[in-house]
Amino acid sequence: MKTTPEPPSEFLDALYSLRKACAADIYKVMEVPPPKGIAPYSAALALEAITEGKDSIHAHGRFIVLYDPEGQETWGGRFRLVMMIHCITDSEIANDPVIKTVAWDWLHEAFDSAGAAVKHLTGTVTTESSQSFGGLKNLGDTSSIEIRASWSPLTNSLESHLEAWATLAILCSGREPVAQLKPVIDLGSRA
Repeated sequence: MKTTPEPPSEFLDALYSLRKACAADIYKVMEVPPPKGIAPYSAALALEAITEGKDSIHAHGRFIVLYDPEGQETWGGRFRLVMMIHCITDSEIANDPVIKTVAWDWLHEAFDSAGAAVKHLTGTVTTESSQSFGGLKNLGDTSSIEIRASWSPLTNSLESHLEAWATLAILCSGREPVAQLKPVIDLGSRA
């Protein structure tokens, strides 16, 4: 029987630091299977924000921690963080000619407000608008904005990076920052 080696303590300590992160209480964050084959060790979280009074999801995303004990030159270290946020927005925002630049600025603002120091930041901003016709006309028009980014953290404590990700979801969805925060990861009875 083949056994999997225990993950390095540096990776586990970084994952434990995520437990300290706090965000708006409109989010549901859960652990999901991480991507395989990108790094020797990885972990992933998914975020969903439910529109108040409705069953529809107005924001969702992924936050992935990649770790290579040998380090990777393109990462500039042993850790790489990857995130995606996809938010429903109004057509005026989605069609604004400068929204992509503004959204990228929101990412920097989220890092700054959370105190997350990064290097080797790369990413994309995509906007999309769709209009329904025929039998689908009742669905109405929809618009969305999506930000994908990856970066290398300057410390192994990842709490502020997870908080920046959750803050970015608020900014992209056009909501005001929320004062009431709760732990991002609900440990329940686990310690």
